[in-house]
Amino acid sequence: MSATTLTISRHVPVDAERAFAAWMDPEELARWWWPQWPDTTYAIEPREGGAVRIYSAEVGMGVTGTITTYDRPRKFAMTWVWISDGSEAQVEGEPVVDTVQVVFDEGSDGTEVTVRHTSTEHVEGGGAEQGWNDVLDRLPGHLSG
Repeated sequence: MSATTLTISRHVPVDAERAFAAWMDPEELARWWWPQWPDTTYAIEPREGGAVRIYSAEVGMGVTGTITTYDRPRKFAMTWVWISDGSEAQVEGEPVVDTVQVVFDEGSDGTEVTVRHTSTEHVEGGGAEQGWNDVLDRLPGHLSG
C-alpha cells in the first residue's frame, strides 16, 4: 500500500518559539491536546532521538514515537505509532510506523502551524484527519489565553 499525507494547518496568535514550546512541555500539552480525557499521560523528550508518548488508559488509545528532527522553533518530526487498547497498531504482525512533521511558519500576525502526517494506513475521512482537526482546533484558543 502506498503512503499518503494528511496536511492540516492552524494559525496561532503567537510567535514560532511560543507555538513550538506548546508542543514540547508535557504539562502544557495536557491543557490542550486531550483535555477531555484527564487521565492522559504525556511524556516528551524535546531533542532529536527523544521519546514521545501520549496515552489515555480511560479510552485505551494513544501514540508513541521518537523525535527524528528537532529544529527549534522551525519544525520537528517524529515517528508515530498508534496505540489502541494498550498495544501498538499492527499490520501483518509489524507495527505501523507513520511519520509526523510539524512546521512553524512565523508571520507578522502570528504563526502558521502545519502538521503533515504520512501513513500507509490512512483512510479517507478516517480517524487520523478527525483526530488532528480535533487537537489542532484547541491550539489557537490555548495560545491566545
